[in-house]
Amino acid sequence: MKNNSPFKFIKLYRWKSIFFRYLFSSFLIILAIFIPYNIVIWTYYNYVMEKEITRQSTTVTLKSREIFDLLTSEFFADYRLASNSASVQAFLNSDAPSEETVFNCRDMITSMTSDSDIIEEAFLYDLSTGDVLSSSTGLTKEPSGYNWTYTYASTKLPFMMFPRKVCSDTFNTLYICSEINNSRDFPMGVFCAKLNYSKFVDIVKKSFEEEPDRIFIVSDIGLILYSDEPELINTIMFEHGDIYAAFNSARQVEGNSIFYDDTIISVAKSTPSHLLLMSYNSRSNFIKDFSNLKMLLLLGGVSIFILSFALALYISLRHYHSVAVIMDSLNDPEKLSQNKNELLSEFFYISHTIADISQENTNISSELDEKIAALKKYQIAALQAQINPHFLFNTLQLINLSILKEVKKDIAATRLISLLSNLLHYSYDTEHYTVTVREEIDHALKYLEIQKVRYKDRLCVLSDISVECNGFETVKLILQPFIENSIIHGLKGKTEEWLISFRCYPEDGSIVYEISDNGRGIPPADLLRLNTSIERLHSDTPGSIGILNIAQRLRLVFGSQCSLHIESQEGQGTTVILKHKAVNSLSEHLGRFPSDKK
Repeated sequence: MKNNSPFKFIKLYRWKSIFFRYLFSSFLIILAIFIPYNIVIWTYYNYVMEKEITRQSTTVTLKSREIFDLLTSEFFADYRLASNSASVQAFLNSDAPSEETVFNCRDMITSMTSDSDIIEEAFLYDLSTGDVLSSSTGLTKEPSGYNWTYTYASTKLPFMMFPRKVCSDTFNTLYICSEINNSRDFPMGVFCAKLNYSKFVDIVKKSFEEEPDRIFIVSDIGLILYSDEPELINTIMFEHGDIYAAFNSARQVEGNSIFYDDTIISVAKSTPSHLLLMSYNSRSNFIKDFSNLKMLLLLGGVSIFILSFALALYISLRHYHSVAVIMDSLNDPEKLSQNKNELLSEFFYISHTIADISQENTNISSELDEKIAALKKYQIAALQAQINPHFLFNTLQLINLSILKEVKKDIAATRLISLLSNLLHYSYDTEHYTVTVREEIDHALKYLEIQKVRYKDRLCVLSDISVECNGFETVKLILQPFIENSIIHGLKGKTEEWLISFRCYPEDGSIVYEISDNGRGIPPADLLRLNTSIERLHSDTPGSIGILNIAQRLRLVFGSQCSLHIESQEGQGTTVILKHKAVNSLSEHLGRFPSDKK
């Protein structure tokens, strides 16, 4: 037993030893028992933390929204005053308003600016006449002189807010515009307020108890009115993927927070102004009083690791001792034979099983030697069988010469024998699996010539072979089987003239073969099944084995650069369309095969 000491084998095989395999597997099993506890605690920790962060961030943003609403409420109060004013109605409904009307309107909008700390100028824009009344410059006929009229004319939105750079390189003006409708709810004018952009930004920032890492104010059409990054101001939200998701979510929710990487994005919707207030904060800004829980989880994880390792070590040593017992038993065959009918323990049962398997392997090895010897006999017989085709070719040539010697001239019989000899030689030549397109076509035409001798004028053959195809190479015996199918399955039994049309032409770097007949055609269900079998290279129908053989050989040589399709109509005939890549040398195309050129 000392020779099979566990520590001897541990030292010999080190990390590859069975001991370490047991150790690792046992360690993983024990960890699998204790880890769910940590997962539950960690999941609860993250759930509570995210809930708290979401609540805090959303609450801060909603409070800021309330202050923001107070800011815009001043504009809406002025807008309601203007839209309900009789003077404004008279100004917008008249093509030439009186001086009194103009004075009253200007006096009203001037008082709006004087009573406000943020509104610098107010405007009334008559849509029918194009007149613009300004609290600062009075009435003008040139609305294009005001930058905001361009924006309204291009959008025609009933309400909009947008920043502008007026005589400055930075944004210094914020316009708020809203349409004034008549009694039929049709827009007849626009009330617009020009706000100081800097004061607007100060109010927004001061509305937060603690200024967020980033702030966005976005209109309902996705226009960014304010951002900490100046290059983003007055751009469209969907151009910035990291904040567009939050924008879309907030459009349907009053208050919401979204986690994005290590950032929490809080959004609040201002209903009167149709604006979204979005604040970005780092998750670390909100995480407080969670350090004790983290330490508890860390200590728990370390404790579980140490306990798991100790248990895995104990279990592994016990298992490795069992392996040593089995090895000791196998090294003492007499002990096994003495206890063959009395299994002392499961370890001796394992030993007996191993011994039985070893004996079975010996028997299998002997049987395999016998089968290898038989296989060699079959190989010798197969090599001898290759002599038979050569004997057949020589015999046919001898018969052909004998007939010529007797009749002193060529007759149909000698021609048929010569054609048959050529066909057999072409078919049984296993040395070359590729041929030129011309050779393959000649083989098919020779077969047709034999059939014409048999069926005489009943069979008509039309061929159209492009000389451009002759030099390319193809796979042997891919055309004659389809011609044979046309005669046997398509034309046989037909009383009218038999017609077989054979075409070969180049097309877009490929060689296309078309074989057509005017036979009885193929039923639609059988045609669908046949084309499906060709596509899948598998069929349960014995009659399509020859066609599948051709498809498989083409796929092996040309891969996806070949196709085989059959078209047919009952009572009108069948057309086989075969196509493969035009290749000058298949041996170079395939690379791994030797050259097969004749």
